[in-house]
Amino acid sequence: MDILLITSENLLRDQIKVGLQQFSEFRVTCGQSFPGVNMLHTTRFDYVFLELGHTAQDCLTLLKHLRSFDQEVEVVAIAESRAIKDLAREKGRYGISAFLQAPIDTNEFFRLVARLRARREESTV
Repeated sequence: MDILLITSENLLRDQIKVGLQQFSEFRVTCGQSFPGVNMLHTTRFDYVFLELGHTAQDCLTLLKHLRSFDQEVEVVAIAESRAIKDLAREKGRYGISAFLQAPIDTNEFFRLVARLRARREESTV
């Protein structure tokens, strides 16, 4: 699975990248903000792990940009708990597949990875 990881936080990027690379089927490409999202113009990814900033408005701006040209890619939104609460109402509108709370909780992260892997296995059967 090809993953595009978009985050400006180095620690967050490293935690997610190393966690995903524990599984051989994940190939991770990293980017930041709008230039990172724009990588979707030239490369197909299965999932986008998208850090959505600190406010709901930051989150929506980046999501709107992504969805303006790619409606298909699955998005895992990474945000602080207060932003996740605000974004939960917009989950269907912007096609958010899952949320991952920052700072990363290891158990939550690997539960999410297990769901993504199971979903991929179901879609290939």
